[in-house]
Amino acid sequence: MNEQQQITPMAIPFFDSRKLYCKVYNDGSHYVGTPYRPTLKLPPERKPKTETQKLFAELYAQAAAYGEKRAETLKSIREQLQPQFKDETALDAFIVAEMKRIAHNVGVRKKRFSRKAYFNEWHYFVTVTYSDEKHTEETFRKQFRRCLSNLHTRRQWLYMGVFERAPETNRLHFHGLFYIPDGQMIGTVNEKRDYSTKSRQMQTTHENDFFAERFGRNDFSEIYKADLQYGNTLAYLLKYIGKTGERIVYSRGIPDGIMTHIDSKDIAAEILDDCVTKYVLFDDVFDKRK
Repeated sequence: MNEQQQITPMAIPFFDSRKLYCKVYNDGSHYVGTPYRPTLKLPPERKPKTETQKLFAELYAQAAAYGEKRAETLKSIREQLQPQFKDETALDAFIVAEMKRIAHNVGVRKKRFSRKAYFNEWHYFVTVTYSDEKHTEETFRKQFRRCLSNLHTRRQWLYMGVFERAPETNRLHFHGLFYIPDGQMIGTVNEKRDYSTKSRQMQTTHENDFFAERFGRNDFSEIYKADLQYGNTLAYLLKYIGKTGERIVYSRGIPDGIMTHIDSKDIAAEILDDCVTKYVLFDDVFDKRK
């Protein structure tokens, strides 16, 4: 496109007479508006899980937590569930249905996480690994989450992340995105040089002495939305959401979008996504409302 050419807002007849009320979110590249369509339809009632489904979920979560490959996981689950089925056809159909359900749930979790991540402002990508001298896995999970909850309440921190295990050592640690308001950092963040057994070379980390004293090794790495590192960080977190059975840890008050009115001047393009009409918006759609 010639530098002197300008993008002209799309002429959409629907917008000629009135604005459209939309749910606006960020997909990582653009703001996208989905028209709000009120419905009286009630969501389908959730059926309680059967004992077999509960056992499947438990076995799958255990395998995921310890990094077992998919083929090994399904083989092990199949062997343990076989006594509960009359024939192999019924067992195979059950496993296929449960895997589809898991894939759907993971997709929903990833979408929710990425929309929250891209729509909001974050300051740090944080990694915390507990010390054996300070915690067990159980106390680390419990006290670390309590600590984050207190920081959210008392200092208005926002956070979202996941516990996961290192592939090489199987050691539990936490990865997350943190928003810390001005003047609300607790402890002091100091640059630290040490040897990484993973990369087998010296590395630079930024350790918070408050978290180091209470939990163990940590790294508060600054991130900025304009940097390539931001997208890489989110991709890294999304990978672990799909690989493990861990729940995502969220603080309260993290929106995944906003309900607002848009008009034709806000729209860059119209798209069809899964049979739903959506609108790609110009990046300054919120700037114009300030």
